[in-house]
Amino acid sequence: MTDSQQTKRLHVIIAGAGLGGLTLGAALLQKGFDVDIYEQSPELREVGAGLWISANGSRVMDALGLKDAMEAINLPPHDRVVRFWKSGEQRSVYNRDANASKADHTLVQVLRAELQRILYEAVVKIKPDAVHFGVRSTGARTVGGRAQLIFEDGSHAEGDVVVGCDGAHSRVRQSIFGPAPARYTGANAWRGIAPMHKLKPQHREPLASTWVGPTAHVTTYPVQRDGEEFVSFSAQVDSETWQTESWSERGELPDALKDFEGWHQDILDLFINSENLFRWGLFVRDPLERWSEGRVTLVGDACHSMTPYLGMGVNMTMEDAYVLVRCLEKTPGDVEGALKRYDAARIERANRTKAKSLEMLRIFHSSELANSESAWPYIEKQWSPQAVRERYDWLLAYDATTVEI
Repeated sequence: MTDSQQTKRLHVIIAGAGLGGLTLGAALLQKGFDVDIYEQSPELREVGAGLWISANGSRVMDALGLKDAMEAINLPPHDRVVRFWKSGEQRSVYNRDANASKADHTLVQVLRAELQRILYEAVVKIKPDAVHFGVRSTGARTVGGRAQLIFEDGSHAEGDVVVGCDGAHSRVRQSIFGPAPARYTGANAWRGIAPMHKLKPQHREPLASTWVGPTAHVTTYPVQRDGEEFVSFSAQVDSETWQTESWSERGELPDALKDFEGWHQDILDLFINSENLFRWGLFVRDPLERWSEGRVTLVGDACHSMTPYLGMGVNMTMEDAYVLVRCLEKTPGDVEGALKRYDAARIERANRTKAKSLEMLRIFHSSELANSESAWPYIEKQWSPQAVRERYDWLLAYDATTVEI
């Protein structure tokens, strides 16, 4: 039997139809694997949240043949700026000097639900019945040289590999590695989208903005859905009181306005005009030394949930998914060996990114940002072209489609 014939016969079971599960499913199906994805929600959830895809994530979308589809939902920024929390005064931090930088700093700005739709359509185009909704997974195991995804009712699905793409609270991870206690970072997050037509004209500028202050920061950027434009925002604020660890937990407007009391009105207007508000606590877990056990492995937040301070969560997940597919494709007759190869290729990079992202919290939130006299020297140092290159180039230059495995 040839490798390609073995590949076509390999059956991969995926827990979770989020961005990781769907990216993985699309890549596997395109490579000739059989795939079944089990999702606990009754349908794809419409969550009002934006995200950005950086160059390392875009390479995966391009390899999946989804570059044009992604561009169709993109609202690209003309500039990326850092802004002072009180006045809104800004400095450009876009790295346009190709000679100085060894990486592409282009951002693709999309709604999470729109990206999820594109990936879902890519999956069902190849296998219409690949995604099974309303099925809750409780764990996974390897039995007799086969992988099993276990369901809440006690039944299971069996295949050659099981991949947990079931998020920070992953039941697959817990079943193979035990509990992973979460530690509160001391910050809460707010997220929402505000319709552009409800906002002042300055909000319509095509900018990716990061507003920085002594105890909070806010990232804002334009996104679109069916031709309607919005401003997506993600805000993190220091807080001794922690919230539930769920990025789809509802928040209340008075609490948001209290958290950002004294901030520029442009930021308050985003909260006031948001379609909905989500609020949750930001937690971290100790990094895993391995992601695979037998014929079971993990992708994305299930194995390296991270703070959003570098904007790398979804991009790391896409990298995981594509590298895993390449590992399985390389040695289809040795699944457990392929998973060890996957661990070796991904864990160090993911854990480094996780650590570097958390380090950004003390850069975003600094007492030097309390007033403009100390803020601008601080901003010019921390967001200088050299500082931005050092922070991002090693992340953005990575290519999951060609990296050695």
